[in-house]
Amino acid sequence: MKNLIALVHRLQPILAFQIFTIYLRYLLGGAFIMAAFGMGKISGSAIPIASLDEPIQNLGPVQLFFRVMVESGFYWDFIGWAQLAAGVLLMTHRFAALGAALFFGMMLNIFIITVSYNFTGTPFITGLMLLATIYLLLWEVDKWQFFFIKPSKENLVSPPVLSAIDQPYWIILGFVLIADILFCVFFKLDFLVQLGSCFGVGFVGFVIFLLKRRYLVSVL
Repeated sequence: MKNLIALVHRLQPILAFQIFTIYLRYLLGGAFIMAAFGMGKISGSAIPIASLDEPIQNLGPVQLFFRVMVESGFYWDFIGWAQLAAGVLLMTHRFAALGAALFFGMMLNIFIITVSYNFTGTPFITGLMLLATIYLLLWEVDKWQFFFIKPSKENLVSPPVLSAIDQPYWIILGFVLIADILFCVFFKLDFLVQLGSCFGVGFVGFVIFLLKRRYLVSVL
């Protein structure tokens, strides 16, 4: 555990890792929020599953699985609200550790489902998302270490000061991205438009951060 914590502490001050972590939170959180609305879990819109009109005896295992999930009603809605909560928490940065913990439980479950039902190509995507979630949990190792070791003076050390990821700027940008996603959902914009909008906001936010950082360096 000490070696793992030491490794994380060495990587955290590197600007590239901080930016990667910030935008990985945005990516995973935004994907979960879009999925919650896109699958009709909490939006009340039509659910994009063709098998809903098919006789149940004609369905394959994957179609039958989704059919049962959708027709469960409250459970389907619960999944949507849980995805929304995990996505929002992750994108706020302030509560990213809690969001990553929620995300891990759901992502592990989704990955096992896609493997169990032999989803074509999907286990590769869900597997990458699961690995990304594990990365985010490891980034918060200072918070989770005491599940495995007893607190003592030796391991109660201050985490490194991070010049980029600890800035309130990313919290603001996270809420701007959340608002952008909700705007697209409310006006029922095409999914590709939603992706393009989020990419644009994220890119502009990154450029503003670089300009702001360059300005501060030049002043100092």
